[in-house]
Amino acid sequence: MGKSLDELASYFRPQVNQLLELVEFPVTIIDTGRTPEEQEQKLAQGVSWTTHSKHEPQPPEMKSEAIDLCPTEYLTMKGWNPSGPLWAELGELGESLGLHWGGRFPHPDPGHFQFVHT
Repeated sequence: MGKSLDELASYFRPQVNQLLELVEFPVTIIDTGRTPEEQEQKLAQGVSWTTHSKHEPQPPEMKSEAIDLCPTEYLTMKGWNPSGPLWAELGELGESLGLHWGGRFPHPDPGHFQFVHT
């Protein structure tokens, strides 16, 4: 499990770079790439809900098409302050850049962003 932007697919990285440049408050990278074993750990811990995570290597580059971020000020708050207004701001910004935002998932994951294939 990494936090390096180098783990992101080259076609996804420009959108992530834009998001990180445009967000108007500090964010912390929580997760970029994962091995299948690390994804199994996330499922066991109850912090992931899918067996087909975009954090795992994705073709054609076998790199991650997902990133998890958190507003830095929320890191010390219980559950990372799930109702905090910065999540919606971050989500709207990511969506404006064409990213799929986890805040709209059936089981919301507001720090998750992933590449959208068109």
